[in-house]
Amino acid sequence: MADAVVIPFPTTATAASEQQRLRHALTGLQDALAEQKRALSDWRFSMTELGIGVAGLGQALGCYQDSLGAVQTRLGALRSEAVKLDSWAEGAANR
Repeated sequence: MADAVVIPFPTTATAASEQQRLRHALTGLQDALAEQKRALSDWRFSMTELGIGVAGLGQALGCYQDSLGAVQTRLGALRSEAVKLDSWAEGAANR
């Protein structure tokens, strides 16, 4: 009997240790929730910055479009003048 192995029976958890485990789990959940709130706040801030950047880009593109419209108007006027000069030159050459 000197070779006998004693196997300990599992002990039941005490109410105090269960309460401690629950407190530890609750603390972990609260930390995770706080981290989620920070991440959501950071994401919202990033979306706001992106919106501001996109709005600025839209405004810049609007100005560029206006500028191109003005160039088109000036080119139309120059073409009209070129057509008039061409007509005058042909008239002068045919005299």
